[in-house]
Amino acid sequence: MPTGPRKPSIFRQPRTRLRLEWHRIKTRATELAGLFTYKYTIKKTKPRPKLGRRQIKSTAQALYRQMYTALAEGDVATLSTICTEGLLATFRSRIEARPPNERMRWTLHKMTHGPKIVSNRAGMLPVKGVGLRQVVVRLRSRQSLARIIGRRGPDQDAVVEGTGEEKKVQEYLVLQRRIWKGKEQPWMVWGTTQESPLPESDD
Repeated sequence: MPTGPRKPSIFRQPRTRLRLEWHRIKTRATELAGLFTYKYTIKKTKPRPKLGRRQIKSTAQALYRQMYTALAEGDVATLSTICTEGLLATFRSRIEARPPNERMRWTLHKMTHGPKIVSNRAGMLPVKGVGLRQVVVRLRSRQSLARIIGRRGPDQDAVVEGTGEEKKVQEYLVLQRRIWKGKEQPWMVWGTTQESPLPESDD
C-alpha cells in the first residue's frame, strides 16, 4: 500500500485516505489472526514458533547484503543456501548470461533508514505440522553496482563507464520460512516486490 509521500493527503483526499487506513487496519487484523493460529495451532507443545519482529529485521538486512554480494560475485553456492528455488533459477540465468571477461562489484555504502516490516503473514498448509511464514521488509540504502572488464593498473579496476555510481535505493525484500513437522526452517529470500497500489473502493 502507498507509504510516505505516496499516501493520499488527509486534507485534500480525506475519503481516499480513510479508505486506505481502513484497508490497512483490516490487513493487519488478518495478519495477526494468521500469526496467532500459526504460533498456537501448528504445534501443541513448547517451544512454539517465535514471531520476533526484531530478529526478522536484522535477518532481512543480513540476507539482503549476502544475496547481492553473492550475485555480483557469481557465487551460486551461497545463493543456493539463502534463496528459494525460483529466485535461485533467475539468478543462475543472470550469472550465466554475463560475458566471460566481465565481473560485477556490488557495494552497500550504508543503510539510510532502519528496516521496516510492511507485511507479516503466516498460514497453515493442509498437512499436519506444516506451515509457511512470509514477511516483506522495506530496506532503504545507498549502494553501487560496477561492471568491471579488467584492470587499468596494478591497483585499479577497469570499470565500465556509467556504472559504479552510488545511488539511493529502496527495495521490498520478501522472506519466506517453512515449518516442517513442527520444526522451523531458516529464513530464505523469496525475491523482491513493489509497493502495492491504493486498493479499489468497495462501492
